[in-house]
Amino acid sequence: MNTPLPDILPLKPFLREIMWGGRRLQSFGKDLPPEVPIGESFEVSALPDQDSVVRCGPLAGLGLCDLLARYGEELVGTAVKARYAADFPLLIKLIDAQDDLSIQVHPDDAYARAEGLGTFGKTEAWYVLHSDGAKLALGLKAGTDEAALRQALTEGRAEDAVLYQDVKAEDVVFLKAGTVHALCSGVMVYEVQQSSEITFRLYDYERLGLDGRPRDLHIDRGLAVTDFDAVIPRPDLAPPPAPGGTVLVDADEFTLTLHGADTPMLTTFDAFAAVTVIAGKGRFAGVELILGRTALIPAGREITVLPAADLRFLVAAPGC
Repeated sequence: MNTPLPDILPLKPFLREIMWGGRRLQSFGKDLPPEVPIGESFEVSALPDQDSVVRCGPLAGLGLCDLLARYGEELVGTAVKARYAADFPLLIKLIDAQDDLSIQVHPDDAYARAEGLGTFGKTEAWYVLHSDGAKLALGLKAGTDEAALRQALTEGRAEDAVLYQDVKAEDVVFLKAGTVHALCSGVMVYEVQQSSEITFRLYDYERLGLDGRPRDLHIDRGLAVTDFDAVIPRPDLAPPPAPGGTVLVDADEFTLTLHGADTPMLTTFDAFAAVTVIAGKGRFAGVELILGRTALIPAGREITVLPAADLRFLVAAPGC
């Protein structure tokens, strides 16, 4: 018989070492291994061997993959089960770009399934936590078609084809699958995305990976999934949190809402939600969450929020 499922599941992330990572995630409460460049903290992940783990409580030590196997619909909700069957639909990360990420693009669901790459493509959204006057690569310059982009990539002139935009803390960016993009040096973001790690690298600055070898490029596949008619995404400053929360993204794949100290209660109906504290601290269903901590709220729950005055938190939920 299973242990009763608590109202809130504080999670411990999987930390990913990567060449462009840094140490800034320590400022968000992450216990980083010494002298290792950590680029990503997988806050909510059901990816095999990279899943987040329950931090405390009666289910402490259980990974999200095990939780899904044990609790299934009770955890994710009837709407999630109906739409996604056994697949967990979201992946939430904190990302520290100490150096530029590769210029890249992600496929949509149809391409991923047709090519046997998985259930999901990758549509994503960023909430900027920190910027050192950084830029983001977001979309292509006007007039860039497939032939022009291919030529720029093969000649090592990717920057000539990609549009760079300034970004500041509290900006929000929504990126549909098929949009050419990259995080650039000096930015840290919260990222919510479909549960997929399919990335087609178009350009990687001719640098070496952690193994001392150049990382693979995927130009043909990347060009095949690039939407050359895509609307250029623009960083937009998030409005302040309203009582009960401010919706930042309302997409078919997920929703993202910003909350402050005047949200006294959170309710999940037929889908789970994930809470990440981005300023201050608060008690959620009696469990304290401090800066940088994330917790999963199972479906069908109503929990109280007792905030400190400076509490701000993001809530992500799957599209259903």
